Amino acid sequence: MGIKASVNYILLWLCILPFYGKTQSHLKDEIIRFDEGLPSDYVRQLSLSKNGYLYLATRRGLSQYDGYRFLEHPAALTNITSLLVKNDVIYYHDVYNGLCLLKNFYDKPKVIVSNKYHDTDPNNDHFENIFVDSGNRIWCSDFNNIKYYNANGSRGKVFFTDKNADKIKRNIVFLEIQKGEIWVFTNRGLYVWQKSTDKLSIHPDAKLRSLNYISALRINKEEVLFGATTGLLAKYNLITQEIKQFPSLPGNDRIIGLGKIVFDGLNQTLLYSDQFVYLLSDTDLTPKLLYKTQGQIINEVIVNNETKVIWIATNKGLVKLFNRYASINNEMLPADFQKPGNMLVDIAEMPNGDIYTCGRDNLIWIYSRASVWRKLPLPDENAKCESLQLNGNQLFVSTNVGVFLVDNEKIKKLPIPLNGAIRKCILYKNKQLWILPAGQPVQVYKWPSLEKEEGLVMNDKQFWSDNLWNDIYVHNDGKIWLIGWMPKDFGITIYNESQKAFTEVSKFKANANHSMFSGDYYNRIAPATNNNVLVSGYGGWNLLNANGEIKKLLNTKTYDVANDRVEGITEDHNGNIWFATEEGLNVYNKNTDKVIRISQIDGLPGDDLIYGFRKLKNGNLVVGVENGLSFIDVSKIVRSQLVNKLELCGIKINGKTINTNNPNIELKKGETELELLFSSLTYIDKRKIIYRYKFKDETKWNYLGNKAELSLRHLAPGDYSLLIEAGDNMENWQSKGLLVKVYLPAPFYKTQWFLFLMFGLIILGIVYVYRYLFHQHKIEEQYRRKLKDAEMQALRSQMNPHFMFNTLNSINSFVIEHKTEEASEYITTFSKLMRNILDNSKHTAISLDKELDTLKLYLNLEAVRLEHCFEYIIKFSKDIHPESLKVPPLILQPFAENAIWHGLRNKEGMGLLEVLIEKSDENILHITIKDNGIGRVAAGSFMPSQFKHKSYGVDITSSRLKLLSSDSQIVIEDLYNKHNQAIGTAVHIYLNMIY
Repeated sequence: MGIKASVNYILLWLCILPFYGKTQSHLKDEIIRFDEGLPSDYVRQLSLSKNGYLYLATRRGLSQYDGYRFLEHPAALTNITSLLVKNDVIYYHDVYNGLCLLKNFYDKPKVIVSNKYHDTDPNNDHFENIFVDSGNRIWCSDFNNIKYYNANGSRGKVFFTDKNADKIKRNIVFLEIQKGEIWVFTNRGLYVWQKSTDKLSIHPDAKLRSLNYISALRINKEEVLFGATTGLLAKYNLITQEIKQFPSLPGNDRIIGLGKIVFDGLNQTLLYSDQFVYLLSDTDLTPKLLYKTQGQIINEVIVNNETKVIWIATNKGLVKLFNRYASINNEMLPADFQKPGNMLVDIAEMPNGDIYTCGRDNLIWIYSRASVWRKLPLPDENAKCESLQLNGNQLFVSTNVGVFLVDNEKIKKLPIPLNGAIRKCILYKNKQLWILPAGQPVQVYKWPSLEKEEGLVMNDKQFWSDNLWNDIYVHNDGKIWLIGWMPKDFGITIYNESQKAFTEVSKFKANANHSMFSGDYYNRIAPATNNNVLVSGYGGWNLLNANGEIKKLLNTKTYDVANDRVEGITEDHNGNIWFATEEGLNVYNKNTDKVIRISQIDGLPGDDLIYGFRKLKNGNLVVGVENGLSFIDVSKIVRSQLVNKLELCGIKINGKTINTNNPNIELKKGETELELLFSSLTYIDKRKIIYRYKFKDETKWNYLGNKAELSLRHLAPGDYSLLIEAGDNMENWQSKGLLVKVYLPAPFYKTQWFLFLMFGLIILGIVYVYRYLFHQHKIEEQYRRKLKDAEMQALRSQMNPHFMFNTLNSINSFVIEHKTEEASEYITTFSKLMRNILDNSKHTAISLDKELDTLKLYLNLEAVRLEHCFEYIIKFSKDIHPESLKVPPLILQPFAENAIWHGLRNKEGMGLLEVLIEKSDENILHITIKDNGIGRVAAGSFMPSQFKHKSYGVDITSSRLKLLSSDSQIVIEDLYNKHNQAIGTAVHIYLNMIY
């Protein structure tokens, strides 16, 4: 850089710095770049939709910004050279398709004119500086021409204007002065198009026609503001045809663009050059510097007056310029006096509006709107300020070395003989000065003579030594309050004039419920409306009436306050209670019974606010922070910055972004993952915007926090209707919500047709099952009848007439032969047998030992009757427990009877009947009835006439066992010796074991 250029650069900055310093303090810039989602750092143009979307033309396509995310249009992903939005129709040119139109961002583009790269005319692929007039003609420019196209895409006219095009960007501005008349401002002069002639001609006014224009703006019905390449900035009156020139910008800075803006409540004009943004008001002819870029080159600046955001398109990102904290004004001490930890501990407002404040040093600072800051040092360099107390135009300053009086900015130390720090002093009825020393009893002096008054405070020594007193205060009714930490009581006291002592309000009958105290450690006192008093402390605060009765408790834990150390406290004109903590400023809203937190995201320089705190005469607050004061507009800060908008910006289905903002969403089969993307389109700090949602059938809100998206996972088929709302961190909820309806069709097996089909099948199934069960029931009934018949037949077989006749004959023989004992024993055995048979026949299963007892009775009778021609043996294996095993009744006797009558009765010599019981496997009981009789073949040779009856018992028992279980078996085995001679018969019975 040469010497001359360096000097010019310095002079330029000397000229603009005064303006730059004043205006920039009100604005905050945020630079959004590629790594934050911006498609390309080179942003060429910007435009706004009616509902507040920001459209961007970049080197990587057309995108839409909603404050959270950039949504790229899938059909416009190449370099966009020009962009215009009119009536929400998007006109743009991209280097791939040509001049295009979008009815809305989510539509497919309509190509109005295609690029022609294969001819020799380079103008056929250039469509810059797009403009649409009232007749929907689409105007644009190329290297040499001004041209327009009709709404249907047909070419209207091409006007040759520049034969020496320099092949660089041409800033051409179209203005429709009146319907059918278009002015075209070019770097080669001003042209006029008339609809009546459909011709483009040089402007007739000689003062205008020859200028090299670079920007122009219709600022009202009568005036046009324009800038030239030479740095000229002027205003042209359409009525008087006069040109009014404005002062040149520093360094003849060229104004490349103009716009309208509402700034600080006034309609003003926005001007911008390559690196600077200016403001021009109607009353001041000198543009004021508003913003300087950080080295970026400005391509375009637009203003959203609804959200009060200025958007700047640059070659190195998108710049958002906004008034970040309109409700908080932070005024910092001069830089030379700023130091770490320099907290301003107290604040006082003088009658003339000046603000006095102090840190823990010997400096009193005075802040006024006119001169900003000035300082008053205390005469003692060792002094460290503790508190300030205002009395009219006088200010008492309590310090570690005594009390100072400030009067008309003159300071003197009061001659009070006290050792140690003074916490605070108050003037009582303008006659007594009450002083609260640190760790000592309250001292009282006459005012203004400063004679000490004895005997006014008679509390004992323990009252002062055991407790730590923090604040003393004179209420409107003249009562003196003293608060602090009382480890053995609650730290609120009121001075009792009759007792000449401070009395604990906890001893008052009205305060018998000690749970109403926020704790035992109180910090500060402040007046409230209705002659009430506010007292802050650790754990919360209390509201008391003038008599010391507690009316309200706010517990920091109950109300979820971020910090439990409450210091400064006051009540605003709406009855809301403001209180400061180590974690920000809080406001209790009595109407909603909720606490709202105000912190750094709202504009505070820090959240540690336990120092200076004062309510000003205008109702606003000022709090002491590190190296400065924060002025808080209590009405503005709780007012919502939202603009009552909530838009669906896009959706994702199964992770894939879908270009639509239709809130009626119909999903397809398999689409069970839905993500809704939305925005309040306010563009304020994202941390200050909160979202919530609920489904139609819900009463409770689900809070999303600062997240402007909602994920719905594993959706079941059905209709969903959900409402989404946006609010701010002050719990101001917008009245306009976003209603989204989602429909996910059910698969065929969940449709009504399928349900009808299944219902029919179920009916048919029920009929079939009913018929099957009915049939099974008939079979079971037949089975039961057969089983009963078999049991009755078994009973009859064991009580058959032949057996009864033979038994009675045997008894008769004993009687004839006078064998009375034998007859009696025989009758007894017979009666037991009959009783057992009748008893056992009542049951479907009996224990094995009962069955064997019945068998023994029968065998004993038969042995006696047949003159003991046989013996019997009953054996069972060790793993058999007859008392625990169950068998069907009346199954052994028929086989034993058959063995006696057909095997043993005709045998020569002694017969033997064996009954063996064992397990054949885990669940099968094997019973063997074996005799050593003549065998079945020999028994069959006897004529039937030899037998007086036919026994059906074996056949009946076999049928019974088959009916009871298909697994039951009866196997008859003929026994032979080695000479193949019959030596008896064995019957094997296999039964399922029953326990």
